[in-house]
Amino acid sequence: MGEETTARDTTNSVELTPPSEFLAPCPKFRVLVLGNPESTKQELFSRVFGVDLEKKLVSDAFSAAHDINTPLDLQGQNKRVEIFTSPNFFFSPLDETGGTGGGGGGADQGDPSYILAYATLRIVTDFIKSHTSSADTTDAPLHAIWYCVSSADLDRPISAVEQYFFHHLSGIVPQHIPVLLLFTKYDEFVSQVQMDWIKSAQEKGMSKVAVAHILRDLVNKKFEDTIGKKWGQLLKEVDSGIVLEKARRDSGFGYSFGFGYGGSDRKDVLHLSNGGDETEGGGRKREVVRVLVGGGGESEQDWGGEPAWGEELAGVEEGGYGELVKRTLEGLKESKEVRRAFAAAQRCSAGVSSEFAAELASTYFDVDTGHARKLHGVDVRDIMPDFYAKAVQLFNLRDVSCVLEDPTLLVRILEATFGVHQRILVDDSLSHSSTEPSIFLGLSPHERAVLLAQGMAAVILFLHKLADVQWPHRDNSRGVLPPATVTARDVQRVIDEIERGTEKRELLEEIESSPIFTSCRMRKEVADLIHRAVEKADKGAASHFTREARGKGTVMVDDSDLQEISLSFVNDKGPDDMVLPNGLRILPLN
Repeated sequence: MGEETTARDTTNSVELTPPSEFLAPCPKFRVLVLGNPESTKQELFSRVFGVDLEKKLVSDAFSAAHDINTPLDLQGQNKRVEIFTSPNFFFSPLDETGGTGGGGGGADQGDPSYILAYATLRIVTDFIKSHTSSADTTDAPLHAIWYCVSSADLDRPISAVEQYFFHHLSGIVPQHIPVLLLFTKYDEFVSQVQMDWIKSAQEKGMSKVAVAHILRDLVNKKFEDTIGKKWGQLLKEVDSGIVLEKARRDSGFGYSFGFGYGGSDRKDVLHLSNGGDETEGGGRKREVVRVLVGGGGESEQDWGGEPAWGEELAGVEEGGYGELVKRTLEGLKESKEVRRAFAAAQRCSAGVSSEFAAELASTYFDVDTGHARKLHGVDVRDIMPDFYAKAVQLFNLRDVSCVLEDPTLLVRILEATFGVHQRILVDDSLSHSSTEPSIFLGLSPHERAVLLAQGMAAVILFLHKLADVQWPHRDNSRGVLPPATVTARDVQRVIDEIERGTEKRELLEEIESSPIFTSCRMRKEVADLIHRAVEKADKGAASHFTREARGKGTVMVDDSDLQEISLSFVNDKGPDDMVLPNGLRILPLN
């Protein structure tokens, strides 16, 4: 009957799981972030989890004095995530006189920076062990680890302790916990490359657009030459230490690393496991994905309409915060509940929330008869409020005033989406049971399933658009802003946009024309249809706005969205035109 429902055989009906229990199997996503004040800025938490934190609070969280067992104080801004922090395993190699020592990149066990890094590794290892035990011994399991390295420090070496950590990764971090390598402050790296090159390029009369394309390639090469190559080599060697130790053990020589400070055997000091069956048995290789993140708009430069960082500049693998969300989700393969917890915790991608809401919607359908049908034994009037309440949790909007709990809101969303003739049918389905005489009762099972899917897609589209309104920190033109709180005005504006826009027609037609209502074997087909309909409607609305802008000139929808447009392109000597962030195409005046 689906994961969100339980059947009662005595009445041949279905009891829906209460919304309050929807996220109960994994109410919080827990991530350990390893970094330092130089590599980890508050933008990381603002852009991914939608929390506005003081700079000092974040800086202190990565100091050596911070207790790793004390989670970051989010001040109640996001109850779906718990963030643990610790310094990473690189400390500036300074000797007691303040000069440069050799412990940061080398393996001088007498260097204070080495001792501090090794002590930190011991603390982190103990923490991971205490939070990755079986479910009956810990109520706060760890779900992911982000290891942060600053892209702004080109000369930073990889410390001996960092090498050990990645060489023995599966002995320290269980296989089911993804470890991601984050190159932070990528915007600063890009800005530095830009400043070093762009001035001379423009003095030679090169177009800014041409400069942007050249800089993209230049930045990629510079990053690989100075940072990416050395870390890439280390990531190729993940778990190599475990493999070597196993070979030594099998050959009878035992463990011979003696890496620990003072000659201690690392296996004994850190209580390392052997990496699990996957490593010892030659199964799948442990993968650590690297992601480039940085900035929030405040340090971005004019690249001819191109952003100064992110996937547009550096490719899919080296994306921004959205790429970090995507890659973290890909690593959470072991548990559907944990993936859903992260989807509910993140406030970076409305698309991710929509995808999981569509997956939830599919659980209200039966497919065992070979076609998608409304879940047997439960009324639409019960399904829609239940789905709405759970979908709101997945989007995790900052609803301080509880405007999303308005009992009339669901009806308002549906009325804005459906046409006048359909509204009567929708109102009827929400007010009558399947045993009462009604218009809805006269529909065929096929028509009921279509109407239900359309109604759920309407809810998802509303929440998707509202999420984009709520997360202004995504607006690169205005920099990083504190995450907004949903207001009744925001809600009404989104409802008005849906009612007056064209996306609702695309949404309804995409679902109505689908063949899954006549041939369907898996619930995933239902989820894919609903998600696809929402995506198509959302893109259609954006495309419609762009066409209007091109046809009418500059269209100002809201004074708060005005952007300051530089007129420096007037003297541009290049042959190409320029595309501004708002989609307008500007021709240079030669």
